[in-house]
Order: sequence, then structure tokens, then C-alpha cells
Amino acid sequence: MAVPLKLKSTICLAVLLLLFGSTVSAHAENPAGMTATTEITGLEERCLTCHEGIEEVSRSHPLKLGCTSCHGGNGASEDKNEAHATLIYDPAAGTGKRNPSSLKVVHLSCGRAQCHSGHQDETRNHVDRVRKSMMGTLSGVIAGLRYQWGGQPGKSARYGIYKIEDKDGMTPETLGALKRLEELPYFTPHHLREHQTTRKGTPRKKISNHIGDHVLRERCFQCHIDAPPPKGEYRSQGCAACHFSYHPEGKYLGRDPTIPKNKRGHPAYHRITVLPSSNICLQCHKSFLSQMTTEKFSIPFPRRNLQGKLPFPGSGQPRMDVHLERGMECIDCHTQSDIMGDGNIYSRQFQAVEIRCETCHGDSTSYPRISKIKISQDPAVRLSRHYRGFTNKVGDAMAVSAKNRRLTNVKAQGKKFVTYSKRTGKARTVPLTKDQRWGHNIPGHRDKLACTACHSQWVPRCEGCHMTLKSGKGNGAARPSTWNPFQFTMKHEEPALMVGPRGKVVPMLSQPPHTLTVLDQQEEIVPVVDNKGDSPGNYRHWEFTNSAGYSGSNLAYGTQPHSVSTKIRSCESCHLSPKTLGMGEGDLYIKKKSTGQYDQFNPLVRTNRVLNKSKFGPRTKVNQRGQAIAGSGQAGARPFNQEEITRILKVGNCIPCHSRYTDKIYRDMEKSYKFSINIKHRRLRDKILKKR
Repeated sequence: MAVPLKLKSTICLAVLLLLFGSTVSAHAENPAGMTATTEITGLEERCLTCHEGIEEVSRSHPLKLGCTSCHGGNGASEDKNEAHATLIYDPAAGTGKRNPSSLKVVHLSCGRAQCHSGHQDETRNHVDRVRKSMMGTLSGVIAGLRYQWGGQPGKSARYGIYKIEDKDGMTPETLGALKRLEELPYFTPHHLREHQTTRKGTPRKKISNHIGDHVLRERCFQCHIDAPPPKGEYRSQGCAACHFSYHPEGKYLGRDPTIPKNKRGHPAYHRITVLPSSNICLQCHKSFLSQMTTEKFSIPFPRRNLQGKLPFPGSGQPRMDVHLERGMECIDCHTQSDIMGDGNIYSRQFQAVEIRCETCHGDSTSYPRISKIKISQDPAVRLSRHYRGFTNKVGDAMAVSAKNRRLTNVKAQGKKFVTYSKRTGKARTVPLTKDQRWGHNIPGHRDKLACTACHSQWVPRCEGCHMTLKSGKGNGAARPSTWNPFQFTMKHEEPALMVGPRGKVVPMLSQPPHTLTVLDQQEEIVPVVDNKGDSPGNYRHWEFTNSAGYSGSNLAYGTQPHSVSTKIRSCESCHLSPKTLGMGEGDLYIKKKSTGQYDQFNPLVRTNRVLNKSKFGPRTKVNQRGQAIAGSGQAGARPFNQEEITRILKVGNCIPCHSRYTDKIYRDMEKSYKFSINIKHRRLRDKILKKR
């Protein structure tokens, strides 16, 4: 019996799919009515009958795996409504039925056993790790704001966007890891009703009566990996937020005939990006965008506001981080565990990130730590199979992170270390701190300063953070509350310094006071917190107080800015600058008493004094006697104390004559101080001054 031509074509193409898998391109002309049996479900699918020409999503997700194994749905039906009725998607994501990787539903798709979950090797359980990661929980943002605004007594995270528990039995609490997080409470029952989509089967939700939780849900959660993008921007959620690329105008550029080219909101192509580019990172980490608008770092699609002028008004032109300047990308430094999590729940970013400057560069006394690959199943070997230009093998000596994990692209080769680009394979020799002859061997700096204390050129200062909430409750109406439009402006400043959460001196994030005004429908200022939270009152000057007694609007936050340079800041920029010490801009008068009891500091901006709000300047983090004015949500972080301020300023007396790092007086400061009061030193000093 003769086989009809249509059926013969279908059988041939199905056989090709099974035999050759990923080598069969989805761009091939697929005959109408085509079917293929998938390896995952064992069922015939007719999806390509309509989606003819759609791109193969990746080599590791070949066509033979089918469409329904990831997307769900009824692949045997040619009726659109019937085929799409059971697709896997999150209705709240706002991206239609396209994305099965939202964190609310990802366990049904990417997180199925033996896909990206359920492996004995924890490094392969990506979905479990991402859900517990800082991007998945937003625990650091939540805990920081709630602590500073008096919403919770301690600095450790208690809440996340979702309720999450670490059930693997391994919780390194000494590293700051937590066993669980509860879901963030809602501000009021009315706020809960604004968010609730269904009442049936909905678990009982917590009500906090603290407006910080309203701020977090309405303003801060837009940066969460599962949140819809702001209006006018295009990205996906969940796994697809990082692993799918979008055109700046949200246009689809592929060959699926069912997607109109003028319809916004689709990925540029139906294609997984295994190695996310830095441009994808910048979708959320926008404060770094201003230093990446160069030919070396440009968006792959034409976009006017990224050409020439920076997109942030008043931002100036910062100098680029040396790593970016050399052509490195975010993923060349940050590991998979940094970005996607290591399987633990943390309160703060510094606890989650495993790389340090010393990981690749070593320190003044030792070279980077290394560990050799011993088995072919090592994650450093497996992950390198996705890289271009190089792969790792048994016997390779790899640099080791602060959490004793082998980096996948930094190798020891003879007496040198080499970093490879994960995307291009380009090799770059790593400068080693131990081989540098200046600066790093000063005893007063060694073991006390993080590398970024001297090597960071600037920190970002975000403006426009004042928020106004217009109440939706008035005259019996139950309208949604509305926030003022957010105007983002960024400037760059030379870093002030503080003691960071790891005990070393680090740059201080420069932030303005966090302020909030709440208005009723008649635009009158209203109290917003009843006696179940903080005391009611007039919050035009929003100054909730944290449990340590510091104003919630004044924050000292240790950071590691991406503004590293081989050029270091000058000695006087630290040892002769009250601003660097955290006192703000102004004039410091040092008196004879070494206790600082009679020292005086006159702030440049005296608005607080005029309004009788404070005798300190608006940017003061610590006074001249080392008493902290600003609080910190990071455990162990603080402004300098009096002993440290005195010691730093004391060195400033020597700098006018001894301005070089290599000056031998800095090898033993105690010995140098004793000589400074010697008559011989006085005569030498007077002789030098007379010549000037």
C-alpha cells in the first residue's frame, strides 16, 4: 500500500529527530501536521504544526525533548485553546503563558527530577539553589529596611518574598546561613486585599501594621528575579530572567510565525543563553550601567540613550573598573554559587558572595590558594564544557574561593595565574599582590584594610529616593494606594570609609537619608502606624529608630564598589579628610587632648542646626569622638571608633613631608612617632619649612 506523501514526510522528519537530536535545526521547513515522539513524555507532539520555524532553544535542550516537557500543555492537539489550556506559567508574572520558569511554577518545569533538581551532586540542583539565593528571597533588602525602620529588632533576615525552608540538613550557621524564612507580612488588611487574587484556598497571611512592609512590596520588589519589569523595560522572570535575552523594545526577531513582529514583550529569540552577558545583569543592577556605556561594553541592540551621554542625569563620567576595562564580564569574576546561590539561605550579600580580591590576586604575604581537579565529574570540569576556547581537565590547579570551592576559569600555570574569559576563552595573566613592592607591605594597612579601601575610585550616590504615598482609603472608598513617580539620579563620589562586616576597612555606600511622606486624599499628612507597630505620629521627616537607637533614615553600609583601579587613592585623601572618616564635609579642628574631647567639627551644610534637628551635618555618620550617628544593618559593620579616628589623623601630621607609600617611616610607626619628638627631627623639620 502506498504511503501518502504528507505522512511519509512526517515519518522521515520524526526519524531524523530521534536519530540526530540537536543536529536537526528548528529553522528547517516543517511540513504542516508534523508530529514527533519526545524522549521525555513518550508522546507525539504537533506543536510545530503552528510554531513552524521556531528556534531550537539550546544544544542541551534539543528538539527530541519536545515542547511539553518544559512548557506543559497538550502537544497532541492542533486546537490552540486546547493545546494551551494546561501550559505551565505564573498568571501574576504578566508575561502571558510563555514562561514556565517563574519561581512559583518552576518545580513543574526546569525543577523536575533529573532536569535541574533531584541530583546527588548539589551543584546541579539549580532550581533549589536559586529559590534560596539572595535573588530568590530578597532577604537582604527586606531585613535591612525592616531593621533600620524599627520593623524588627535583629539584623538577621526573618522574611523573604516567599516562605522558604532549607531542608537539606546542612546549614552553616557560623557563615550566617538560616534554616528558614517566612513570607513578608502585609501592611494592613486593606493592603492584603489589594494583592489577593483569590480567596479560596489562600493561606492565612500575616499583617504587620508597619509601613516598611508596604514600601518593600510596592517599590523594592520590582527588582526581584520574579517581578515584572518596570513599564517600558523588557525581561522575563525566574530562570528566564537571566537565561533569555530581550530586544530593548521587546520585539521578537525569530522565525516563529505565530508571534507578530510588532508585538512587544517577547524574548528576542526562543533561545537559552547559557552564559548570561553583562547586559542581562544590568537589567537589574542598573547602578553599574553608567560605567559600561563604551564600545567595549555596549548593548547588542541599537538604543539611543546608551550612545554617548550617560542615561542618568547628573552622573558625571566615572572611570571604568579595571576588570571591565580589560574586557572581563560579570561572570568572569562571579561564580555560579555567587549568582545562583550555594544552596543556603543568607541574610546579607557579603555572606553569600564567595569571591574576594585575594581569591585571584593573593595578598602581600602569599599567593592565591589552589586545589587540583581530581575527578572528571568535578563541577569545574562539567561547567567548563559550556565555555569557549578552553576546558578544564583532571590535574588542573584551580584558584580556590573563600568557601573552598574551585573556580572554573582561574588556573595556576607554573609561577603565574591565568584568568580565562568564559565566553571567548581569552587568557589574561593575573597581577599578584605578593610580587608588588609598594603599598601592600605597610604594617598599618596589612590585615586591616580590604583591597577596595585604597583601590576603589568611587561609590555611587543615588538621589531621588524620597517617597510619597497617597492613601487609597478615604470617604469609605477602597482605592489602591499610589506612590509618587520614581526619579532615579546617580552621582559618583570618592568613597568614605568604615569597618565592614568582615572586620576590614571598606568603602561606605554613599546614601542620602531615606524619607517618606504619607498623604490622605485631601493631601494632608497622616499618621500611618498604630500602636501595633511604632507609635503614631507625623512622619514628614521619616525617622523611625532601629533597636540600637539609630535613626532609620541614616545608614552606614559597607560595600565593595565595582570601581577598582590600579591607581590608588592618595594618603591625604584618608588621613587628612574628615569626609573619608565619616564626619561629612566641613572643617575639623584638632585640639591638644588626644581623647578628642575638645576637637571641633563645623559641617559645611548647617541646615540641621538651623532647624534645631541636629548639631551634625546631614551626611554625618560618626562624630569626631567616634560616636556613631548612623546605624548599620550589617552585623559587625560600623563607622570608625575614636581610637581609629585618632590613629588615622595622627598619620596625617607626617604626610606633608612623607607623602610616598615607600617612605621608610611607615615600616614602624611607633618608632617614627618617638623620633618625631626628638630635637633632631624638629631641627630637620624647621630647616625644610624655611626652604619652602
